[in-house]
Amino acid sequence: MAETGSAAGREGVAALCAGVAAPERRYARLAQVRQLTLARPGGSLGQLDTLVQRVAAIRRTAAPGPLTAAVSVLAGDHGVAVHGTSRFRHGLTGGVLRLIDAGRAPVSILAARLPARVETADLGLVEPVGDQRYKIGPGTRDISVEDAMTPDQAVAAVLAGARYAAERLADVELVAVGEIGVGNTTAAAALAARLLGRPAADVTGLGSGVPDDTVRHKAALVERALARSAGRPDDPMAALTALGGYEIAGNVGVILAAAARRQVVLLDGAITAVAALLAVRLCPAAAGYLIAAHESTEPSHRHVLAALGQPPLLRLEMRLGMASGAALAVGLLNGALAVADATPTAASAGLTEHR
Repeated sequence: MAETGSAAGREGVAALCAGVAAPERRYARLAQVRQLTLARPGGSLGQLDTLVQRVAAIRRTAAPGPLTAAVSVLAGDHGVAVHGTSRFRHGLTGGVLRLIDAGRAPVSILAARLPARVETADLGLVEPVGDQRYKIGPGTRDISVEDAMTPDQAVAAVLAGARYAAERLADVELVAVGEIGVGNTTAAAALAARLLGRPAADVTGLGSGVPDDTVRHKAALVERALARSAGRPDDPMAALTALGGYEIAGNVGVILAAAARRQVVLLDGAITAVAALLAVRLCPAAAGYLIAAHESTEPSHRHVLAALGQPPLLRLEMRLGMASGAALAVGLLNGALAVADATPTAASAGLTEHR
């Protein structure tokens, strides 16, 4: 079998990438000029003014107002979790997904106050839950001893995420990207180490809140996975095949599909940041559509955001996952856009600078 999947699958991923054009920077410049005419000191909102300019380039307008939003949560289980890398037993992700779908999880409560709808899909749970149209398999294999998935499964998961985005997320202007999966911080650490060339200890953290000895155990498993898969092609799909997860691969597809539709992509935590880095390695133009909602306590997150060139909007020491940080940041982003859109010009308000 080909290292990066079937020819048809590779062509599908290539087509996704071909549909992504870089944001149009001239709209960012126009938004900046417009900001200087408003009834407030130019640049007085600091990083929020810069944020509005970035959205202007993505949405191709000098005055983007608040964006319609959806919060997306993809789910998958990880075989490496059988080694006790999480506080939660392998296969329990389905219970979290049920809480989200019932509107009782933290992300559901946050999204309801925005308001934004929450969309979910099971791409790789051991126990089937909810929407099964995008399912690839019942959890990945244990990356410490074998590849997480076959090359064809990796490609299929990316394309399933893109199809999910087209069918469930195409009607909004902003997609807040999230995930859930027991064991996925271990997989994300392995991917971060491989993509960034960092040692396992630099990128392995507490995850679900495990003690220090478990963190060391996780790092050892990551080292084992990296050694086992050493010598593979320097290719994001090869890394995803060897070390990833179905929900991580699915989010690569979501990010590429959203970028092709010129949607703002608001990243949640360390796992979605790794998915974004994979997407950007596949398609560099996708980087212009990304906004990092926050920086979590996972050590890999800081390194991956630096590689993406994405300063986080928030630093709240969160590690909840399930797009909770991204949902919080939707309100911040839309607040900045509302101020930029509704503030009158200095001239219309009768305000002039002292000369």
